[in-house]
Amino acid sequence: MYEGNNPTALNSREWLINALLTLMKTKPYAKITVKDICQKADLSRQTFYNFFETKDDIILFCIKKCYLEMMDELKAKSPLSLSDITKELVKTFHRHQNMIHLMISQNLEYLLDFELASVIQIFAEQVSPRISGDTYKYGTAFLTGAIAHTVIYWFKDPQPIPSEQLAGLLTDILCGNYYVIKDKL
Repeated sequence: MYEGNNPTALNSREWLINALLTLMKTKPYAKITVKDICQKADLSRQTFYNFFETKDDIILFCIKKCYLEMMDELKAKSPLSLSDITKELVKTFHRHQNMIHLMISQNLEYLLDFELASVIQIFAEQVSPRISGDTYKYGTAFLTGAIAHTVIYWFKDPQPIPSEQLAGLLTDILCGNYYVIKDKL
């Protein structure tokens, strides 16, 4: 994938991204081809393959770009709290809600989940789990699934809770402050 900063190349990459997102508004994702994307962007297939291997890579790039924005915001905060992370995560999703809605409408939640796993991995490397060993990957899988599915549910809800409330809810759940076990089951 292209890593340079040539303005013409960066513009071409944006045209490819915009072409796919535009096509997704009117055509099922599964029926969109690389040829369709290139025609819409008025670029060659070779240009496409200079940036991406598949159309999924475009979506993953968009998601990663969102998460990198979030990471930049979080780097400015010190010390970093779980509340800061959940607030910034929800703010990032909210800022890019049109793209997230488009992804969900095309049943691409699996790509959101996949990229979220990478981000959670980065955060997980910044903290030490209480228990070391092979369970680390299970903890990361749990966090990824819980957060991704909660956010997807939030986007699908016709009357979603406010973003600030969602961030607080995620923080409370992750800190163990949300559910209370009753004395008797």
